[in-house]
Amino acid sequence: MSTPREQTLADAFVELTDTLVADFDIVEFLHLLTRRCVELLGVEAAGIMVADQRGALRVMASSSEQAHLLELFEVESDQGPCVDCYTTRAPVADLDLDHPDPKWREFAGRARRSGFRAVHAVPVRLRDEVIGVLNLFSATPGPLGDDASGAARAIANVTTMGLLQHRAVEYRQVLAEQLQHAMNSRVVIEQAKGLLAELLGLDMAAAFDELRRYAALLGRRLGDVAAMVAAGDHGPDPAERAGLPRVLLIRRFDMNTLTRLRDAVAAATARHGLREAQVDHFVLAVHEAASNAVRHGGGTGQVLLWRLDGAIYAEISDNGPGFADRNLITPTEPRISAPGGLGRWLISQTSTVRTLDTGGAGTRLLLSHPLDTPHSGPGGR
Repeated sequence: MSTPREQTLADAFVELTDTLVADFDIVEFLHLLTRRCVELLGVEAAGIMVADQRGALRVMASSSEQAHLLELFEVESDQGPCVDCYTTRAPVADLDLDHPDPKWREFAGRARRSGFRAVHAVPVRLRDEVIGVLNLFSATPGPLGDDASGAARAIANVTTMGLLQHRAVEYRQVLAEQLQHAMNSRVVIEQAKGLLAELLGLDMAAAFDELRRYAALLGRRLGDVAAMVAAGDHGPDPAERAGLPRVLLIRRFDMNTLTRLRDAVAAATARHGLREAQVDHFVLAVHEAASNAVRHGGGTGQVLLWRLDGAIYAEISDNGPGFADRNLITPTEPRISAPGGLGRWLISQTSTVRTLDTGGAGTRLLLSHPLDTPHSGPGGR
């Protein structure tokens, strides 16, 4: 009978191998690997570096921002266990960063300031060639246990499997194509993270979490959504490609910025195909939802606006306590004497309510309006 740890490890490898489908997202796959390393190996952070076509290491995925910055320093300064691991083609570890190898004292100092006391680097192999490094950062000095060491080697092998999933073509060509795409995506993801951090007042880790949430919400690859966020809204596309979303607006708001938010939503939806009457209706719905977020959701919120397959979508969210009444949006017109509810009714009359998720972590409301269908609005045509 397997132990709980063995079962957890088996479940993780099933999850990882299940992602190896024809159209999988290599960047998201590598980030999943780093998160599973933290969960399974008893380390505080993990990262993956991959060699590009010229043999230079590139940082591809990290489980935390601290690990990401350390890996960037290793690559840029050409020092550290991970660099030595790639060069020597063998596992390298510094088991006590308080007494580091003299070759990487500066790296060790940075690692200690980030809360790490040991680093383990495991080569990612393709037959006899090392194509990358799996990096493990521990908050306590000392070696990995035997079970963790074996699991780390297995995860390194799964990394190779992910990079070489298409075996029908000669492996070096496939590796070059996949790595180039992944490296391009990594650059765009960093740009999108920085933009979201600035727009939404987040740190880089929270900005990355928000970017991944956007990708899940839109049902698209992480790299594709990052490109949309980084590109911004520069007017209508010359020819919209069916099935590809276009991010139009990302903005935080409070009571003092509701009017500016309303103007920005109006301008974006008008540029992207809503007729004047439709703009008025959709902007009214977004404004009412944002006003509710300010009044009931802690005073602030954020809006994500995008276009997809002939419709405009808006997600309005806050971090408030949520609503006990999950029937927040109702088509029933409230009585004039009723203490509230008019905003909810206006939302339901001026746009389509796709989803409403409310609870202790806040409220998220997803609205949409078709680009090609007139809307009757409150009170009929």
